Amino acid sequence: AVQFQMGASSVATVFDTTGFDGLIDALSVHQEFFGLPWDEFAVGAPPPPAWLAAMNDIKAQVLALGVDVFLSVTPLDGMRQTLMPRARDVGGQLVLDENWVGPCFDFASSPDAAKWRTAYQNYVRWMVDFFQPIYLNNLVEMDLYAMSCPGQYDSLIALANEVYDQEKAARPDLVIFPSFVMSEYWQYDDGAACGPPAGQPPTDHSCFQAAVARDAGVKRDRYGVSSYPSYYLQEWGALPDDYYSALTAATGETVVFAEIGVGSRHVAMPFPNAGDPCTLVLIESDDTHAAFLQYLFEQANALGADLLTWWSLRDYLPPDMPSTCPCDEPGLWCVLYDAAEQGGLLPLWLMWGSMGVLDHDFNPKPALSTWNEWKARAIE
Repeated sequence: AVQFQMGASSVATVFDTTGFDGLIDALSVHQEFFGLPWDEFAVGAPPPPAWLAAMNDIKAQVLALGVDVFLSVTPLDGMRQTLMPRARDVGGQLVLDENWVGPCFDFASSPDAAKWRTAYQNYVRWMVDFFQPIYLNNLVEMDLYAMSCPGQYDSLIALANEVYDQEKAARPDLVIFPSFVMSEYWQYDDGAACGPPAGQPPTDHSCFQAAVARDAGVKRDRYGVSSYPSYYLQEWGALPDDYYSALTAATGETVVFAEIGVGSRHVAMPFPNAGDPCTLVLIESDDTHAAFLQYLFEQANALGADLLTWWSLRDYLPPDMPSTCPCDEPGLWCVLYDAAEQGGLLPLWLMWGSMGVLDHDFNPKPALSTWNEWKARAIE
C-alpha cells in the first residue's frame, strides 16, 4: 500500500489502498516508513501530531476497507543496522532523523539502552491498541541484525521476547511472531560459508541449521518468513524443494509468510556501479510472476500457513521503469532512482516496484486471476 505521491518539487511517501476493495482479507500495516517517535514513547507522552496524522490516515483506510490488520513493527532502520529514524513534528511536517544513534545499538548495554527499550515497548503497546491487529510481527527481519551486529543480537532477542510477553499478557488471543529472512538462513549471499553458486539451490544445510538453533530461544506463535527469492537467484525457479518446509521439518512450527514477492518486469540498471553500462540483472515477467504466486499458494496450503502477505498489491513504479536504463521517466521519478542507486538499494527498489497484481495505473496483471482464484477458496 506504500506509494510515492509526486509533487512539482517534492515527493511524499504515502499509504494508499485505492483499488484494494474486495481483493484482500487483511491489510498489512508494515510500519517502518514513517519513523518512530522515540522521545515521546520513552516517557509515555502523546506522539507528535504529524506522525499521529499519518497513523490516523492509515487507520481510516483500514476502516474504509472493513478488513482485519496484520501489524508489523520494528525498532531497526531499513538496513537493520541501527535504530529506526526518529520521528519529529517540525511546523506541522513529519521529519525523520536518520542515523541519530551509532550502528549496532546494544539494547542491554548501550547508553540509554533502558530508555529506548522502554520507548519501543510503549510504542508497540500503543500501535497494537490503536490498530487492533489479529497478527503482530513484533520485530521485522530480526535476523539481519545478527548479520550486521552479531555482538548485539542477543540484546535484540531479549527485546523481542519482552515485547512478546507484554503483548501476550495484554491480548492472549493475538498471534505474535517476529520475521526472519530466508535468504540469510540459507546463506545465499555471495561468499557466505554455505552459499551456492549463483542461481543454484544450496546443498549445504549447516548454515540453515545453525540459524534455526541461534533463533530457537525467540518467543513466537508462528515462524514468520520474509522472502524475496528472485533477488538472490535471478529466477525463482532455482529454489530447493524444502526452501520453506525445512523450517517446519526442523522445528514443528507453523510457517507464515510475513512478507514475500517477486517482480513482474525485467530489471536493468548500471552494474555493478553507478555510471557503469546498463545490464540486465533480474529476469522477471508476467508469466514468472503469476507462476511464483501459484507456487506460493500451493506451498502455503501444504504447510498449513494461515497468513500470506504479498508485497505489494499494486506496483509503486510506472510499468516500464524497472526495465528502462538509464531512467527516462518524467517528473521526479529519476530523482528517486538516483537516490536509490546512491543508497545501494536500486536493484531491490526496482524489483519491489513491479510486484503488484495491479500495475501502477491499476490495470490488472495475469497474476490477479491466480490471486482471486485462491482468495475465493474457503479458509479452513
